[in-house]
Amino acid sequence: MISKKVLITGATDGIGLETARRLKSLGHEIIVHGRNLEKLKKVAEELKVKSFQADFSKIDEVRMMADSILKEYEEIDVLINNAGVLKTPSPKTHDGYDIRYMVNTFAPYLLTKKLLPVLKKGRVVNLSSAAQSSVDFDAMLGKVEMSDFEAYAQSKLAITMWTRHMGNSFSDNGPVFIAVNPGSFLGTKMVKEGFNTSGNDINIGVDILTSLALDSEHQVNSGKYYDNDNGKYSAPQTDGLDDAKASEMVGLIESIINV
Repeated sequence: MISKKVLITGATDGIGLETARRLKSLGHEIIVHGRNLEKLKKVAEELKVKSFQADFSKIDEVRMMADSILKEYEEIDVLINNAGVLKTPSPKTHDGYDIRYMVNTFAPYLLTKKLLPVLKKGRVVNLSSAAQSSVDFDAMLGKVEMSDFEAYAQSKLAITMWTRHMGNSFSDNGPVFIAVNPGSFLGTKMVKEGFNTSGNDINIGVDILTSLALDSEHQVNSGKYYDNDNGKYSAPQTDGLDDAKASEMVGLIESIINV
C-alpha cells in the first residue's frame, strides 16, 4: 500500500475525527483542521499529526490556512471537506452571509480552489447530505432569513453542485471530485444537537469516507454524488443536475469570496 497524504477538515470530533483515526491506523499521513485550537492540539497530539487552525465562518482565515498548507506541502493526495455546521447561536457572519453557506459551501470551495496546485490528480471528497434543498441565490447573498434546516439543506445541495461543476471542468486533467451523503442521522455532535437523537453508528460514515478517499473504483466517478443511504451513486436533488445553474452559482460564490 502506498501511503497517502490526507487533509481532513473539521477533524476534531465526529466523522472527521474518526476518519482521521481510521486512515492513520491504515498507515496514511494525516493532516487535520479544526476551529477550536485547544481541541485541535489534543487531536494532533493523540494522532501525532500536523494540524492547521481556521474558523471557516471567516473567509480570510480559510485563505491564510490554504497559504500555510501550500508553503508546507508540495502534494496532497486527498482532501476531505468535512467541516460543517447546522445550528449556531449566531446564524450570520460578520459581513451578513448565512453561516451555513459560509462554512458548508463557500469555505470548502475556496480551500479546494487554493489547493489545486498541490492536489494535482488527487481526490476531493465533499460532505453533502440527504438533506438537499434548491439553492436560492438571494439566500446565498444573505438576503433571505431561513430556518437552520433550510439553510443547511441549501448549502449541502450547493456543495454537491460545485462538486459536479468542478468534476466537469477538470475532466481528466485534475483531481477527482466526489460529493457524498455519508449516511443519515449518524451519531455526530451535529445530529445530537440538531435532532435530539443519539444517531446511528458513526462508522457507517467512516467506512464510506475511507473508501472514497482510497479505493480505485471511485476514480471514474468525478463530479458524481454518492448516497450512502442507498450504498451507490445516485442523482442529487433536481437542481443538482442543472449545469447552467451550477455554473451561475459558482460565479456567485467566486464573487462573494473574491477568488
